[in-house]
Amino acid sequence: MALMYTTVIGYMVLLGLSSYFTTYFLQRAVHSEDASVVDPKPEHDYRLNL
Repeated sequence: MALMYTTVIGYMVLLGLSSYFTTYFLQRAVHSEDASVVDPKPEHDYRLNL
């Protein structure tokens, strides 16, 4: 029974560490200030009005 608890807790720790490192490296790769920059409005409307 103790082996089962140890295995489950070990997998939970490994899953938590891997998700932490994944989000850590993704946050460093993606610049969060880019989300607040709004693209300028285009001068022409290129939609097709069918």
